[in-house]
Amino acid sequence: MLNRKKGLNRKKELSRKTSSRKALSKGFTLIEVMVAIMVFASLSIAAYQVVNQVQRSNQLSAEKTARLQEMQRAMIIMDSDFRQMVARSFKGRANATGNRVLYSDEYLLDSQSHGILFTRLGWQNPQQAFPRGEIVKVGYRVVDDQLERVWWRYPDTPEGQEPLHKSLLDQVTSLDFRFYDGDNDKWQDAWPVEDKLPQAVEVTLELKDYAKIRRVYLIAQGQSVAKSDLNGEITQ
Repeated sequence: MLNRKKGLNRKKELSRKTSSRKALSKGFTLIEVMVAIMVFASLSIAAYQVVNQVQRSNQLSAEKTARLQEMQRAMIIMDSDFRQMVARSFKGRANATGNRVLYSDEYLLDSQSHGILFTRLGWQNPQQAFPRGEIVKVGYRVVDDQLERVWWRYPDTPEGQEPLHKSLLDQVTSLDFRFYDGDNDKWQDAWPVEDKLPQAVEVTLELKDYAKIRRVYLIAQGQSVAKSDLNGEITQ
């Protein structure tokens, strides 16, 4: 009888141990949990790197696009000014002599590089509604690494009158000009002729991020004309 009870107890104990082992086999060990965490962490890092790279690429692309658009706007404004340059003398410079129609020199207009000053046609004045003509005196300079366009409302201005100005392009380190003398068939760094424009003007911009940009503008030829001959120009 005792042996039978002992046998039953032993069977129950074995059954209990087997059940506990089965219950334990249904869970995860610490090593398995750590491996799973490492796998998920690796996948998360890889996904973050991909997303971050895409975001950085989009940001760089947007910055480059904005920079190119800024450069294109500046070139369009410069094209409009240089292509409509006119041989007209003007007042407003202490060293103005004779019938000088174009000035270009280092530090001109308080530029940190070269500057240029001339007059151009094509300033819209529909039906002469404003008390001015269609000629404007404009110049270009570099101030604090900014390419600036300066202009006056009238070609003839009192000496020392401050111009209006607008920044066209940043990160500009230098601005240089060359002038083509058709009579002598050569390029020169200065234009000493008083009453005549060069046949072409070469503009070179040096940028911090795009090295050098070079533009050549063909200039309409003509001798210096009297101020009263240009659309009834009103001067101060």
